[in-house]
Amino acid sequence: MKIQFLGAHNCETANTRLVSILIDDVLALDAGGLTSSLSVEAQLKLKAALLTHHHYDHMRDIPALAMNALFYETSIPVYATQTVREALASHWLNGIIYASFLEKPPENPRIKFTVIEPNKKFIIAGYEILAVPVNHSIPAVGYQVTSPKGKTLFYTGDTGPGLSESWPYVSPQLLITEVTAPDRYESFGRRMLHLTPVLLKEELLAFRKARGYLPPVFLVHMNPRQEKEIENEVRQLSHELDTPITLAQEGMITRL
Repeated sequence: MKIQFLGAHNCETANTRLVSILIDDVLALDAGGLTSSLSVEAQLKLKAALLTHHHYDHMRDIPALAMNALFYETSIPVYATQTVREALASHWLNGIIYASFLEKPPENPRIKFTVIEPNKKFIIAGYEILAVPVNHSIPAVGYQVTSPKGKTLFYTGDTGPGLSESWPYVSPQLLITEVTAPDRYESFGRRMLHLTPVLLKEELLAFRKARGYLPPVFLVHMNPRQEKEIENEVRQLSHELDTPITLAQEGMITRL
């Protein structure tokens, strides 16, 4: 399984993109940095974009994907909860901001949307997908993805304290989760349901207690201004837990 981090941050700059992860060139997890990272040809190869929730930085590029699909007379499959579909239909693909690509053209909508249900497995191009509810400020899910060869990762999307409620349902060989801010923002993390290194530690200890191991961890959704501070704290956490914890960067590729 090839995992490429197209975007790894919560702010876009000349050097950072919003969160988006590409699996084996065919599955996209979140759509914050898809169109700015991929050629049109690569976009049109996508078998699916899986969205975790309807915050802007996780579904921003869906309208742009739809526009490219329009000009190339094809469709982009998108999978997410009903809540995400309603947000797209009412705010973005509503015929005012962008064309209503969820319905148009009627014979072949440019966004072919599939509503998923949490805790029910489904298959996309031979990959087994399980959407698992995660703790965030709005309804959100993470995705466990199992490749045809049996390689498994779990991407939490945005989440905060209480992520451990997901652990009974997943058993990944690789964990991708978030750390938004350094530990001096712990109170913010608890209030807004984002992770800092010390809050991540609580969730990883709960994982090890529940599952008896810790997988390698990759982190996304960092605030670029605070990244060095986060990096120093994560380095110490990785040492304490004796497991690899890596801050993802744009263009980084890892294999499972």
